[in-house]
Amino acid sequence: MTTARNGRVKFVDYFESVHEAGALDAKTKELIHIAVVLALRCEK
Repeated sequence: MTTARNGRVKFVDYFESVHEAGALDAKTKELIHIAVVLALRCEK
């Protein structure tokens, strides 16, 4: 259980760091996220 919890914590940290201010604005990052999710679902 500890490994799963550590993995989740690391993912949340990564997700939050990706969505911090940077070269791309929040709206662009959100649109990229949606496009990737849709692309992954379309392959099945």
